[in-house]
Amino acid sequence: MAKRSLLLSFLAPFFSQSFALLSHDLIDVVFHALAPEADSSINSIDHITEVADQINAAAASISNSSAPTPEQRASISCAIESLVFPESVTTASSSQYEVDVTINWSETCWLPAACFVHPQNTIEVAVALKVITAAKSKFAVRGGGHNPNPGYSSVDDVGVLIDLQLMKSLSFESDGTIMRAGPGNRWLTMYEFSEAHGRLVKGGRTATVGIPGYLLGAGMPYFPGLHGMAADSITNYEVVLADSRIINANANENSELFLSLKGGGLNFGIVTRFDIQTYPVIHAQYAVNVYDAADYHNIFEATKEVQRRMESDNKVDTFLAISPSTISIGMLYADTPAKPPTVFEPFLQLESQVDTLIPLTNGTVLSLAEALIEVMPTSNARRIATTTSTKVDSGLYERQHERFLQIVQDNQINAGLSYNIQPVPSSMIREGNTRGGNSCGLSEIPQTWWSFVVEWDDEADDVTAQQTSNSFREVLETTAEEQDLLLRYRFMNHASFMQTVLDSYGPENVERFRSVSATYDPEGVFQELQNDGFLLRKL
Repeated sequence: MAKRSLLLSFLAPFFSQSFALLSHDLIDVVFHALAPEADSSINSIDHITEVADQINAAAASISNSSAPTPEQRASISCAIESLVFPESVTTASSSQYEVDVTINWSETCWLPAACFVHPQNTIEVAVALKVITAAKSKFAVRGGGHNPNPGYSSVDDVGVLIDLQLMKSLSFESDGTIMRAGPGNRWLTMYEFSEAHGRLVKGGRTATVGIPGYLLGAGMPYFPGLHGMAADSITNYEVVLADSRIINANANENSELFLSLKGGGLNFGIVTRFDIQTYPVIHAQYAVNVYDAADYHNIFEATKEVQRRMESDNKVDTFLAISPSTISIGMLYADTPAKPPTVFEPFLQLESQVDTLIPLTNGTVLSLAEALIEVMPTSNARRIATTTSTKVDSGLYERQHERFLQIVQDNQINAGLSYNIQPVPSSMIREGNTRGGNSCGLSEIPQTWWSFVVEWDDEADDVTAQQTSNSFREVLETTAEEQDLLLRYRFMNHASFMQTVLDSYGPENVERFRSVSATYDPEGVFQELQNDGFLLRKL
């Protein structure tokens, strides 16, 4: 506090000016965020003061230009970021540049940003964003980089990419139940940390995924019937707003923003810390069996019956991963009975099992996540996913699988095609509502979430692959709508850039989103300068 008081008197002359100079604005950002990270903030102020003339000269070059191009704005922004963060900016001349370009899960997102900025704390995020808004440069924000949509967590030379992967802080609040996590973490680390403290954090079913995009898209966790979606367990967001102010959003403070962040994506600010309610470690029983896809009629009849039984047992979780030749079925139970629970009998009685990916195991979510990593294929590829949701109906499942086989047969490119069926119990929605709800607008009924994935290698096949993905979804939605089985909700984490998502949450949530955006981002920074995403500007 003594350092802060000293700085107050020292910097007072700066704050009496009009802040026409960018260096003053950056010092102001740091100054108003001194409390949580005082020592590093003071060092930042010292450094900005040392390079102030260069910062202001670079900023002035934009002001003096009659019509700077997007590339010029990005270039100037990168030059200033490099002055402010000399050790934390990667440009095309850096040895690290190619690594930064190729982090994203899908090669379609390996885009050559004008530069990559690697903030190490919340204040640095706020300063980096202030530089970008001053230059009016395009930008993107990357957590784990798992989103396969080009330009969503990536940007080419017209913009700056803010990469949050160095922000890996992890801790528990004093009560031992609220876990605080920086946005640079991935779910495997989250599971390891929480389980080491005797707690379970609700998170990604693919443990190599980063946490921010997953949580801002609401997130489908293991055992959703127990605690709702992953976002339903968030108690607080630390957020850098468009004007670089740092605030908290929770049920008591900035509550409309808090609710909007539960599924609303990157429309309102950059989240720099997630505070998450954890639960006692779940000792679970699980297995993943592989079946001959030729038996799809019986497999889908069994799926419908398991979904019916899920409605009376919220410990049940399951999934189907479907390829042209095999159907892998996960049977997950949030307890360790002496015998496999009867809820899975319809699957276990099938006569078409051909393999076992994961044998029957008593473990935890951490051990399950580790086991799935071991059996999941990993390779570089170009990828796209698309999603929709429907009511439970085995006849629909069968018809769509037959259309899937036709799409595979008609496929004209060298691509891998697969899809997933994710049964969703009504208890997931109820549990979410008891925790304050989210912004997804889900109906409290049993339902099925679909995701279709295309993977290919040749950039020349991009359009065809995207059209193939779209074809699967359009056929499914047309058939489901004809039979009154289509639901409006689209799961952001699995959606394609060819879809809109926020409007599927319903008009009440869209109205709130617009109001929150106008309140916290009146200049429209996250709508106009952000490169791409499931943004309000697309509605």
